[in-house]
Amino acid sequence: EAFFGLSRTPFTRELSASDLFPSRQHRELLERLRFTAERRLVLLLTGEVGAGKSTALRALRDRLDATRYEVLYLADVAFTPRSFYQSLLDGLRLDAPHALPKLKRVARQALAERFSTQRRTPVLLVDEAQFLSPVMLEEIRGLLNYECDAFAPFALVLCGTRALSERLALRSAEALSQRIDLRYHLGGFSSQETAAYIRHHLKLAGADSELFTAKALDQIHRACNGLPRPINQLAHLCLMAAAARQERLVDHDLVEAVMAAEWQVPQPSGR
Repeated sequence: EAFFGLSRTPFTRELSASDLFPSRQHRELLERLRFTAERRLVLLLTGEVGAGKSTALRALRDRLDATRYEVLYLADVAFTPRSFYQSLLDGLRLDAPHALPKLKRVARQALAERFSTQRRTPVLLVDEAQFLSPVMLEEIRGLLNYECDAFAPFALVLCGTRALSERLALRSAEALSQRIDLRYHLGGFSSQETAAYIRHHLKLAGADSELFTAKALDQIHRACNGLPRPINQLAHLCLMAAAARQERLVDHDLVEAVMAAEWQVPQPSGR
């Protein structure tokens, strides 16, 4: 930071929603997420690891009116029906009964009452949903059954890798798949967006001049498939290497050297 005259460390996850880079895809995704919350729909959000899915969920939480929406972030790769409903009630700040049938009943009633009595729409954000067991997928399908399909008192976002879409395409998950109103796959940045993204983070950190050459930016884009998380990691390593060498500008050769010494090329998540 001192070497480059920066006021803070760039490429960190500790950014406010207002400072997030507004790529075309992320803007479109946020509009779909907002529409899902407003209409109490079910959205399937997929993308490669590091594409910014969880970041988009965080941005949605920060931008929704807290007097009208109650956002519940649910993420556990080992959810069981009991732990899922307990987490849901914990998010609603309610006590969770021990017996599973009562636990499920209380959770369903709580969601309905938040909407009908308090006039606040619960927005359930289920992250890492590719790890949900078949039992949990069936529980979520059952949770969506309200009043003979007349209405749902909450919005639901199922978020995961491409493997989640593959699982929902199976016949065993057909009933849940039919409940999904919107689907969105979040891909990587374009080459131009990657360059703008890196400059955006550097500007937030106080940079007042270019720190990467155009060829270096293009190399980072190709190495990271345009995905924000690996871009952050590689760009940070390049700045550290440049500072260690007392070089004020990250060029293509330095990026190549960092990749050869410290970088593992990110692979598509698949499963």
